[in-house]
Amino acid sequence: MDATQAFAFVHILAAFWYVAGLTAVQLSLVRAWQSEDQGVRADSLEEASHYQGILLVPGAIASVASGLFLWAQLDYDLITTPWLLCLEALYLVTLLVCLPLTGIGLRRARVAALRARKAGGTTLEFEQAMSDGTPLVVGGIATLLVPAIAALSIFRP
Repeated sequence: MDATQAFAFVHILAAFWYVAGLTAVQLSLVRAWQSEDQGVRADSLEEASHYQGILLVPGAIASVASGLFLWAQLDYDLITTPWLLCLEALYLVTLLVCLPLTGIGLRRARVAALRARKAGGTTLEFEQAMSDGTPLVVGGIATLLVPAIAALSIFRP
């Protein structure tokens, strides 16, 4: 196994790590937004926060880093190759826009759920946080970017 194959293997593992985190967070968020039970909502938001910290963000960072090493190892110019620039832009949108906005909305909802649980019932803050669908929408955008990123990586147009 040479360095290129090793980088490709690490990049594929990182991509699976990222997709697993994205899936776990999205499923937990959907469960929280669909449930009417406040306990299920709070538990689902806690689970989404957990998966965000151990799967989603580290997987995204590992995917970007290993991808840069892979494309540099394959002797692509990271600055002048048009399809690679598009791929880098999609990665940056995911890493610097989608993931932070999802995290902010998730944290807001999670903190409101914990405060509502401590208060023993629902609160206005919790209801407002649950009426804001930003984490679902932005997470959905990040999910839709995955096939575009994969297509650019595989087909190299």
